Amino acid sequence: MWISLRSAAWIVGFGVFCATLQATPPELRVLSAAYQKSGSAADREKLERLAEKASAADRRLILLALASGDRAAEKWAEAAHELHKASESAGPLGDYVDYLRAHSLARAERHEDAAWVLRSFQKDHAGSRLIRDANRLRAESLIRANGLPQAQALLEDQQAPFSEPVRFYLLGRVQEERGFLPEAVQTYRRAYYFYPFSDQADASEQRLDLLRVKLGTRYPDPPAKWRLARADALYTGGDYARAASEYARAWPGLDGVDQQRAKVRLGAADYRRVHTTAAHDWLSGVRVTDPELAAERLYYLGECARRLKRTSEFLSRAEELSQKHSKSPWTEEAFFSLGNFYLLEKDEQTSRKWYERAAKSFPKGQYSDRAHWKVCWRAFLDGDPRVRDLFEEHARLYPSSGQASAAMYWLARLIERDGDASTAQGLYRSISERYPQYYYAWLAEQRLQPGAAPQLTGLAADLDKAAPPYRKLLDSPSAANAQLIERGRLLFEIGLDDDARRELSSGDYRSADAHWIGLELARQSAANGDHFQGMRYMKRYGFGYLRMPMSAQSREFWERLYPLPFEDSLRQRAQPHGLDPYLVAGLIRQESEFNPRAVSRAGARGLMQLMPSTGKALARELGVSGFSTGKLFEPDVSLRFGTYHLKQVIDKFQGELELALAAYNAGASRAEDWITWAEFPEPAAFVETIPFTETRGYVQAVLRNRETYRKIYDGAAAMRSTTPSREQIAGGE
Repeated sequence: MWISLRSAAWIVGFGVFCATLQATPPELRVLSAAYQKSGSAADREKLERLAEKASAADRRLILLALASGDRAAEKWAEAAHELHKASESAGPLGDYVDYLRAHSLARAERHEDAAWVLRSFQKDHAGSRLIRDANRLRAESLIRANGLPQAQALLEDQQAPFSEPVRFYLLGRVQEERGFLPEAVQTYRRAYYFYPFSDQADASEQRLDLLRVKLGTRYPDPPAKWRLARADALYTGGDYARAASEYARAWPGLDGVDQQRAKVRLGAADYRRVHTTAAHDWLSGVRVTDPELAAERLYYLGECARRLKRTSEFLSRAEELSQKHSKSPWTEEAFFSLGNFYLLEKDEQTSRKWYERAAKSFPKGQYSDRAHWKVCWRAFLDGDPRVRDLFEEHARLYPSSGQASAAMYWLARLIERDGDASTAQGLYRSISERYPQYYYAWLAEQRLQPGAAPQLTGLAADLDKAAPPYRKLLDSPSAANAQLIERGRLLFEIGLDDDARRELSSGDYRSADAHWIGLELARQSAANGDHFQGMRYMKRYGFGYLRMPMSAQSREFWERLYPLPFEDSLRQRAQPHGLDPYLVAGLIRQESEFNPRAVSRAGARGLMQLMPSTGKALARELGVSGFSTGKLFEPDVSLRFGTYHLKQVIDKFQGELELALAAYNAGASRAEDWITWAEFPEPAAFVETIPFTETRGYVQAVLRNRETYRKIYDGAAAMRSTTPSREQIAGGE
């Protein structure tokens, strides 16, 4: 699986890349971390001795490490001194040296000196991610040093990069200090109204409160449209309570479409924060002439009616939307919502009708692929003779959708049932190659005849061609990203972990070599024991990995995406219950991503996401004394309790794994209900019928995770990670 031309190219490319990295003293990170933690003279002396025998390049890093320890101990003058020595010769982290030097001077109350150090930062370090921070620090230092005209000139210079809320807040401070109070009010308001989630919005609000008192009757009223902008930003950001308050304050001062939008969004915000009756009453009285806002109003009235169990009104609002706003996306929202509603009400035929209306009326809408798939699946369960055509249509129309592999799989099952084994085998092969890490690829591989390589002809060939290619990644990083990775690595080596993360995260995750950034972030996270965070980086920078064949990327790529921390405990706790350790690993990856401190929205805790009440009951059953909720954050406790509980659930459902996983996620009563919804020809059909998107995806993900873990780790050294270090690959080990 792993020895391929692609894998060999990756190893060679990584080796060449590693050879370009600056080698750092192996003890540097350890000594730097020790001094940053203790701040002791003894630990500082160890770093000083290391600097004495180091090369010029290493000495700059060690001086930066010394300064970092000084800064951690708030020895600002000492830090500035070490950084001054480091700045005497250029290096790959020269921008950090200058910025941290200025920051240390500022903390030592030497603001004029700090501003002077940063006077040409933007010119000297063009492209540095620290430019905005440096400009902010320089402006703050100028203000503190009473260089108000210079600070104002800097803040008003549009060629000087700033975070906009920072620019507005600091400019407001300058204007206030210079006595231009009405101007300061307007500037503070720009931060407050247009960037409501920024720290500067809160700080600006405090300054505005003071200025309101100081100016009295001269305090200007805010423009109503600014209130609307703040409300819209809060609504978009999901802060519906504050959004509703701002809309209520804004709409009386508005007119026309702006006033209509404020009124409709006030009702929508109330609905979103579950003030359903208030939302319904308000929206019932709103009069709207703008077509899209009228459609939005009708949609939310319908959703309020659904939540208030007024089904006839829910239906009538959807029909009114269809008649008056047939092309509006709000009409699609209403149709799809009705499909979901009747699905949960177990009225399958009515549900299918609404899904079909959504798919036909909005063939390119945001729900079109899901709605079409719901129609396909209901047709399959109903034995509709058109189902083969529907499955084929879905695979052709939506080859990039999450259901494309499902459509091809169930089409293959029908074709196989009708006796066309050759076409079915071709479809199974196409699924396994085009969607290799998907749930349905695992099912397809089980149905492929051993040793056979079926030809892709006819229908199988057509659908295979329709599938989009997987994301191709480069075998080595670009020069720009190689430099970025080098800087991030050096920062990590001297213990500036947060700076290393921010530096690396500034890279474009969409580029074809972005996974190299993800790998470095994952390595650093793993070195700190944060495997879950490393996995998240890999998911972001290696996106599209579910479509990639194993041979397309390195073993490390896959192991960082599917890590196995707590391996010994996991294996030990799974074994007495006869549980497949890969299943347990796959479940944990989906439940908590191996974050032992994970807490769900419902309050479940730890690796295997147990509720405190469940943990307490399991402690009694297992005879564990001294149990407390905090114990669920201990990996071995979570594994001990979780594997025992998982075995209980599997036994409750007579070993039917798909049913047990649905119960583990959504509760036993729901799983027991869902299994009665139809006569399922195979377990996968039950999984596809689960009405909760989260639970359906969960069951499929756990099972596909299990198989991916098996592919990566199975062998003579079962479950033993072989992720290579940078040094091993560079050295050809």
